Amino acid sequence: MNVYFDELVTRMRDNQGVNLISIIVYGSAVATPSNSNKTDYQVLIITNHLSANDLRQMRRVISWWTGEGYAMPVFFTAKELEDSLDVYPIEFRQMKRAYQVIYGEDLLAGKEISQANLRWQTEHELRGKLIRLRSLYLPASLSKEELAMLMTESVVSFVRFMRPLLEIAGEEAPVSRIETVNRVGELLKIDTSPVARVLQLRTEPNGMMDIEIQDLFASYLECLERLIDQVDSL
Repeated sequence: MNVYFDELVTRMRDNQGVNLISIIVYGSAVATPSNSNKTDYQVLIITNHLSANDLRQMRRVISWWTGEGYAMPVFFTAKELEDSLDVYPIEFRQMKRAYQVIYGEDLLAGKEISQANLRWQTEHELRGKLIRLRSLYLPASLSKEELAMLMTESVVSFVRFMRPLLEIAGEEAPVSRIETVNRVGELLKIDTSPVARVLQLRTEPNGMMDIEIQDLFASYLECLERLIDQVDSL
């Protein structure tokens, strides 16, 4: 097990005691740990109760965790998890594709996640992220480094919500982000190469000139707009 996961378990057990039910690590990084960033790991922390006092008690542990470069965990009580399976079908379906219980009970085992709200949630999430991307572009556009960071930080979320499009079409989405992007492009008959290029920027040195970064953002934005238009017509 990852030494940071071991330390997270130890600290959370000491911090929450019997209130802690489970800690689950999920996401594409679980399937391909050798080719992942720390931020690619997602963590679900499940407890019996989550009062304001419980959250305050966790603050030091979570500050340490995020300070090590990992993403902020998601928190649920066991009852909330059970009640939310139909509300967040995308997240829980993707969670079940690749996850690891690093402490406690496997509360995802045997759970069936409905597809009933899948298309609606997919469009809702993609539209919301597109609106936010446009707003964040304004300050980020002043620097090629900040604009590159905006794209590379946003693209993971967009790909996460592209995967359900393949499930809606009756296909199993690949674990690989690049393969997912390429297949969605084939399925919807749109050019998704700008999204694939942004994905590559996450692991490649950024030697692009300012105008190249600006052009990439323009094509990235246009691709996402076309993608959402297609989702709306499904």
